[in-house]
Amino acid sequence: MPRATRFSIRLVLAAVLTGLAAQSIPVAPAQSPTKSKSRTSVEVPPEAHPDQLQAMQADAKKMRVILNQMRTNLAFVQNTQTPLKHQFELEVDMWQTLLDQMDRRIQEMEHSNSAKPGQ
Repeated sequence: MPRATRFSIRLVLAAVLTGLAAQSIPVAPAQSPTKSKSRTSVEVPPEAHPDQLQAMQADAKKMRVILNQMRTNLAFVQNTQTPLKHQFELEVDMWQTLLDQMDRRIQEMEHSNSAKPGQ
C-alpha cells in the first residue's frame, strides 16, 4: 500500500477517533438542587446534534470509500495466505467494525433528534 494511502487512512482514523472520544466525554447537565443526581443519560443541547450528525455521516461516507478501496487492493494481493495478506484482511475487518459502530451511533443521534421536538 502506498505511503500516502497509509497516511490518509491513519489521518481519517485519528480524526474519527478524536470525534468519538470527544462525544464520549461525560458532560454534567445543569440540575436544580431538588433533582436527583442518579441520572445516567447526558443531555446535549439540541442545536449541537445536527452539526455533529452531519459531520459523522460525512466521515462515515469517506471511510466507506476508503474501505472499498482497501478491499479492491486486497483482491490484487496473491491468493496464497501470507502474513501480509492476513494483516490487510484484519485491517479491513477492523475498519468494517468501526464503520458499524459509527452507523449505530448515527442511528442513535437520528433517533434522539427525532424524539426531541415532541418533548
